[in-house]
Amino acid sequence: MAKIQIYGKTYSLKSSSDQVSMEEVAAYVDAKMRELAEVRSKTSSTDLAVLAALNIAQELMELQKQTDANDTAHEEKIGQMLEALENEMEGVEK
Repeated sequence: MAKIQIYGKTYSLKSSSDQVSMEEVAAYVDAKMRELAEVRSKTSSTDLAVLAALNIAQELMELQKQTDANDTAHEEKIGQMLEALENEMEGVEK
């Protein structure tokens, strides 16, 4: 269980990821909240947390869409390469 700090408050959490540490995640959320606090100085910490969550969710969804587009492009390219390989194999077999 990790003890982390986000925007001055301490939390005890267990990470469910082997790829990213809870400390890294907490530092990212803390940085997003502090970034928003600079722009919105009179905003409550709860509202900052919601705004940070929305910003992070938007980043995640944009990355997912980019990944999906890249996957589709790669699949199309692989399909084209397989088709070209099959055509070459047919030429060799004749």
